[in-house]
Amino acid sequence: MILTPLSRAVTAALCGLSFSGAALAIEPAGHTTESGVVITPLLDTGLKYDDNIFSQSNNETSSSIYTLAPSVNFLLDDGVNQYQLDAAFESGTYLDSSDDNYLTGNLAASTHLEASSSSRFDVSLMANWDSEERGTGLSEGTGDSITEPLTFVEQTVAATYEYGAMSSSARVAFDAKYYNKDYTNYAEITEFNNYDSLYLGSTFFYTTNASTDAFIELSRDAIRYDKLKTNTVSRDSDDYFALAGVTWEATALTSGSVKLGYQHKAFTSSGREDFSGLSWNAEVTWQPLTYSSFMLTTSRMARDPNTEGDYIDATLYGVNWTHDWSEMVSTNLGANYTQEDYKGNTNRQDETFSLNASVDVELRRWLGVSLYVSMTDKDSNRDNIAYDKSIIGVNFTASL
Repeated sequence: MILTPLSRAVTAALCGLSFSGAALAIEPAGHTTESGVVITPLLDTGLKYDDNIFSQSNNETSSSIYTLAPSVNFLLDDGVNQYQLDAAFESGTYLDSSDDNYLTGNLAASTHLEASSSSRFDVSLMANWDSEERGTGLSEGTGDSITEPLTFVEQTVAATYEYGAMSSSARVAFDAKYYNKDYTNYAEITEFNNYDSLYLGSTFFYTTNASTDAFIELSRDAIRYDKLKTNTVSRDSDDYFALAGVTWEATALTSGSVKLGYQHKAFTSSGREDFSGLSWNAEVTWQPLTYSSFMLTTSRMARDPNTEGDYIDATLYGVNWTHDWSEMVSTNLGANYTQEDYKGNTNRQDETFSLNASVDVELRRWLGVSLYVSMTDKDSNRDNIAYDKSIIGVNFTASL
């Protein structure tokens, strides 16, 4: 099945519940019950050193951080229909800043149903209990103004219906997603950033050959904030997208998805600046060798800011190289560049360059270790926003 844009995003989120600090280097084995349910537990544990835990421009604070992240997946697959349940949590212990210790959790359920050869349903439910490191998100540039991380709860309900046989030349998919985010502490800072969004979209696919689909995607995302700060203008908006693109599976040396089109972000208040312009999203994998691949990514869209402005005109470029040196050892090297222009009653401009590298070793089928390093260099015309950060760590992953 070729996933629609929404179901692809939901699947990626579900796959991320293991909290792995680097690439998974093992082959987890599950326990199969008499009823056919495959239960696959994972345990991640690691130690890393962060030389700027509050993302400060000066007077940086460093700490070592110990993480523990167990997770479990329940899967029932009859060959056509699929049912999944995922549960996970992660604890982080800052050895030099105990106020920043955290405990987060995720719970997700999903199902894929095929009523017939021409009708398919995907439904997912997710709940996420998470936190923002001081100096990120709503406390960006002011991490020392609060004494502990901001915490929040997210809930997502998503559904996709796709009509048309996979062997036919045309298919159509309809997507719906409800998302809610509520912060749970520091109400004086966070209460005006709690919001809901309702996404509705449709995608028309036309198959050009056995492995390539052209598509047209239309969507609307209605974003509504719970409270309005006194003497400010409403942040409520509607995001409209009209995109055309192509997606293809392993054809010769490449696979990927590219879509390009138009975005219109319309605020409900005339006191804010609307956005109308080009938007795109592309992800292309080039695999010149069976054991080596390169992934190129780029995107542009207008999105809501955390702290100031009406919206952010954000553009991303990324490249990633994965190489398997043997059956046991692989490496991963990635770089990303992001440009963010804040629009509205602000002239803020940010540029962020990040570099990530890891070495993943399969010690046993059920045990892997990852050594990784990441470096971030953020520049801004706001002095308190710019910072440099380096993280180095080791992560162990164990399964049955």
